[in-house]
Amino acid sequence: MSRSKGAVRAASAVLTVLIPFFALLAISGVVLFWGFGVHRIGNAALGENFIVLLDQPPVPERRLYGLVATLPALLFWLYASWRLFLMFRAFHTGPLIGPVTIRHLRAYALFSALAVLSAFLLSGVMRWALGQFDDAPLWTHLGFSVTHGLMLFSSAILYVASHVIEEGYAYRKETEEYV
Repeated sequence: MSRSKGAVRAASAVLTVLIPFFALLAISGVVLFWGFGVHRIGNAALGENFIVLLDQPPVPERRLYGLVATLPALLFWLYASWRLFLMFRAFHTGPLIGPVTIRHLRAYALFSALAVLSAFLLSGVMRWALGQFDDAPLWTHLGFSVTHGLMLFSSAILYVASHVIEEGYAYRKETEEYV
């Protein structure tokens, strides 16, 4: 096994731990914020603002709407993360590049983009549930940030890269069969 392959397998082992951890954090954050209205986590020892989910809590009677608007993006992101987890887990037993790796990478890119797009399309509802812009139609509340744009750009790069990797893998297989 080459040194780089060993490093990739070691990094994939770390990522198979980190991905579920971040998924748990994302679910916990959504449930705490929209489900219970908790927007700051802390105590006297850690500081009152140890973790700030958002500067302001959601409007209590609108929390359910915010939760429902957040769920599509969260579910798309969780599925994308699941596919990435499966890809890294497969590195321990099989080859680093193959049809399964390509499918997982492509699915991650696609569902990450869907997470961003659904968060953008439902951002008006989430901002309304926070009590922002109560006097305007929901479609005027749409919020698109640089982070959203970078995630879409990264997803597009990974999607295209998965096609490039697929072509390279096909050429490799063709060459092996020829020889």
